[in-house]
Amino acid sequence: MGKSWIYIAFATIMILLMFVLTIFLIEINSIISLGNRVENSLIGAGWTGFSEMDLEKMSKRKAGLDDPQAREIYLDKVKAVNVVRQYIRENLKLNINYVPTDESYIPHKTNPVIIDEIRIFNPDELPTVASNGTTITRTTIYISIQIPIDIKGIGFVYAKKNVFVDIDSFIH
Repeated sequence: MGKSWIYIAFATIMILLMFVLTIFLIEINSIISLGNRVENSLIGAGWTGFSEMDLEKMSKRKAGLDDPQAREIYLDKVKAVNVVRQYIRENLKLNINYVPTDESYIPHKTNPVIIDEIRIFNPDELPTVASNGTTITRTTIYISIQIPIDIKGIGFVYAKKNVFVDIDSFIH
């Protein structure tokens, strides 16, 4: 009789551990899925920034026009940043204060998405190193944001997401 209680206690602990592990794995999966959706939305927003070319600078370039690898594309930094901000709001379905609306797939609806940095790297500034240490050699738009999320067992946190959208990803 004494050993049966040990087996029952062990089985109960194992069932509880499996239950907690399942919840943990479901939560991890939802966080990864959210991160992937946000990343794809940021890439789309970055691509829109490439529509804002600096035509004055581009009209002055001479070398490399026939070589796709050497082509230089200059972006109007102010216009590109504004377009990227606008599309981040639209793609993530945020209101004017960057708080997720009811239509947003971001589950936390009370805290805003924080845009840490939108930076345009034009050819005349290259090569350079971004704030996260990445070396940049082509025209690139760097986007860094923080997404509000609630994690079971931890609570509210901001998850950072960084995306580089370069001219190669835009062309291909």
